[in-house]
Amino acid sequence: MDNDPQPQSLHFHRDYLDAVRTGRKTTTVRFRDPVVEGPVDMVFELDEELVLRGVVTRLAAKPVGELTEADAVADGFRDLAELHDRLRYHYPALAPADEVTVVHFRLATDDR
Repeated sequence: MDNDPQPQSLHFHRDYLDAVRTGRKTTTVRFRDPVVEGPVDMVFELDEELVLRGVVTRLAAKPVGELTEADAVADGFRDLAELHDRLRYHYPALAPADEVTVVHFRLATDDR
């Protein structure tokens, strides 16, 4: 039996590529986007698809209204207001009581 499953895919807006590459963004907040811990292909929507290999290290579910400044900074934003603005951009119907998942990730170390 093969214990090396295909990595799941997480799609990111092109705006987040530099923040992920530099380690400024180590989380992503997702709504109704099932994610599990383990290997992940982080797919960026560029003219040609760009994939960075990573690992989902932890998942934390919480209502939007309980997101913190620390959540915002880990997600690569200046503050909680900016995170809320971007969440409304990506999920226009998102309400403060809706549960989101804070997906913690790191880039995979690949010594090829």
